[in-house]
Amino acid sequence: MTEIVDRVKKLNFQPLFGLSSKHLQMIVSAYIPTGKAPPSTQWFVDIGKGDRLSCEVSTPLSWKKHNKTVALIHGLGGSHTSRYMVRMARKLYENGKKVVRINLRGCGSGKGLSKLPYNAGNSEDLLKVLQALKQASPDSEIIVIGFSLGGNTALKLAGELGPGAENLVKTFIAVCPPLDLEQTVLSIQQRKYFLYHQYYLKNMFKQASSWVTQKLYSIYEFDDKITGPLWGFSGAQDYYQSCSCKHFLDKIRVTSHLICAEDDPFVPINALKDIAISNHVQLWTTEHGSHLGFLGRTNQAWKFQWIDHLLLDWVDEKF
Repeated sequence: MTEIVDRVKKLNFQPLFGLSSKHLQMIVSAYIPTGKAPPSTQWFVDIGKGDRLSCEVSTPLSWKKHNKTVALIHGLGGSHTSRYMVRMARKLYENGKKVVRINLRGCGSGKGLSKLPYNAGNSEDLLKVLQALKQASPDSEIIVIGFSLGGNTALKLAGELGPGAENLVKTFIAVCPPLDLEQTVLSIQQRKYFLYHQYYLKNMFKQASSWVTQKLYSIYEFDDKITGPLWGFSGAQDYYQSCSCKHFLDKIRVTSHLICAEDDPFVPINALKDIAISNHVQLWTTEHGSHLGFLGRTNQAWKFQWIDHLLLDWVDEKF
């Protein structure tokens, strides 16, 4: 326990004036204009049994086959159009990186292409995308960045691959990943977070409308009646236990970064104390930032998306 705590490095994130509140960090970041997405082409990846994922690929004119490729994975209820996905894709593209925005099953431009909805443990789907990218450009180093639920999927895959990951991925990065899915779901469902809970639940209903045939009142109930059974789990608890990345962190053998804020209302930071984590995983925290917020001061004028600049540095190995 003490060893893990000692390994956590605290970053000097300074929230913008008036935005130290975890609620304001989340809400304001969700409404700030993101600007245009980089030019992209739709790319379909076969994931077996006639199902496909849809990805949006942005390749700079200057990009060469030995340059880096960055794969982005969205969070719960998200898609390639999520604000953080668009924003990060544009900045990476402008930085000369090939960017692949991955839509999980049935999300974004991939709606209707899969017989099952996505779940937090769909690491095999991610693996197929990464293998296809590596086959197309063997000399391109691949960096994976997962946001929230996408971070769970990324870290789970990193652990499953073990030593073999380095043949496929240079670095895994997870931003605010739910280390323990059940703990995160129960946190979101607290009465004080009612509006957030309803927001996520509404998006889940939209994305899984083909499979929902009854009235459901919580994310837990959704996973217990829909996600779990569809994927062969006995229910929500079985699903959460099998797919939480915390069970795979000690098996990671490739450079990885995990960052979360101490005031994240959905991902309790104290969860780190009770998890076995490989030395290949660098742990980072900030005092503020909430869940995918991180609106703060940077060294660039009029630039306040602090997390974006941090991720760009990690992609360029400036840490």
